[in-house]
Amino acid sequence: MFTGTACSRMPTELLLEIFMLLTPYQRTLHACVLTSRRWNHVATPVLWKRPQFSRLSSVELFAASLLTAHRLISPHGERTSPYVRLIETLAFSSLPEPDRNNPHLATLLDTIVNCMAVVSMPTCDASAWDGTQTSALALKRSRSLSRNDDATRPHSAAALPLPEGTEPELSDKHAARSSSGSELLAPQTVDDTQLHYAALSAPVAEMSASAPCYEPSSHSVPAYTSTLRQLDLRFCKGVRNYSLQRLAPKLASLTVLNLAGGLRTDITIAKLAQHMFQLRRISLAWTSNLTDFGVSELVQRCKSVECLDLTYCTQIEDTAMFAIAHNLRNLCALSVAYCAGVTDIGVREVMSACPQLCVLNVAKCLRVTDRMRKSLEQQRIVAQCDSFEPFSIYNFAKKQQAVFPKPS
Repeated sequence: MFTGTACSRMPTELLLEIFMLLTPYQRTLHACVLTSRRWNHVATPVLWKRPQFSRLSSVELFAASLLTAHRLISPHGERTSPYVRLIETLAFSSLPEPDRNNPHLATLLDTIVNCMAVVSMPTCDASAWDGTQTSALALKRSRSLSRNDDATRPHSAAALPLPEGTEPELSDKHAARSSSGSELLAPQTVDDTQLHYAALSAPVAEMSASAPCYEPSSHSVPAYTSTLRQLDLRFCKGVRNYSLQRLAPKLASLTVLNLAGGLRTDITIAKLAQHMFQLRRISLAWTSNLTDFGVSELVQRCKSVECLDLTYCTQIEDTAMFAIAHNLRNLCALSVAYCAGVTDIGVREVMSACPQLCVLNVAKCLRVTDRMRKSLEQQRIVAQCDSFEPFSIYNFAKKQQAVFPKPS
């Protein structure tokens, strides 16, 4: 029987190993958190590191608790709660299929990610502004205004008549003109052409001083930081492509992303790739809509990818293989199983261009010959993996590297 003295003498490393084994059992781990202050200090990071969700109601409760803490601690989003900063992995693939296909899952994911992301707006460089950029920005705004007429513009004076017996409020400029005896224009008579001309002819200094800096470049795009490193949305069709595209800037810290079986498109993958420069492992298996264009956009931006799973992406051909070979120099595991468009030419290009490659799964690739498979085996590259577990090819690659280390 454990006494208080025995528990206090137990090494912290041993307690941590025990609590790590209890990760799938959230209730038991939560009971350990409430046992003592020492256990609370050790078990709390383990409890929040990888939350476990068995049904959609548990996700709702988790999102509500994060949102409440976020509003109390940081209503403007400049910082997060201490517990939120402990979250590193979010996995929703263990949910039942009806919950994974529920569109409400996208709303909950949006809430959780927004609570975890911390915005840090970079300072605007005044030297980056010039007359050309200002004029182009004003012209863009004027064109967007010209698309709406008075009938469809609820904030215009023509669309909102004033009550009887009231007069429109005048600005300081109009008041000055009225006091000097000049003719006063009613707000209804100011057309869009005059507003557009005024916007285009405004000086740079006046626009910079009167409005916040919205430079149409990477300097004005808000940067987000988050502790989230792994996101598992395997077969979560409830999270639509539009939701992922909207969350892309706030997922920039991800190193592992699983989008297998989610009906993702090339545009969605390209949008995500614009922000995920730290990505190391990604799975797009069972994505029949993915083409060579989406793979090329991904590998051109995410050059640090070590594991890429394209199993059963039936539209993948040698064009994607060439893009992978020319961009992913650190690739150690690649799966193109069941991709009928991949041939010996693409396989040979990847094999020769990726020195760290240990696994190249070409199972059921009908246009890959036995001669090429033997060439892979001669290079000590695993040519077939039967396991369909998430990132199983990455585990095969690590085992292969331990037995036959690759030259650096």
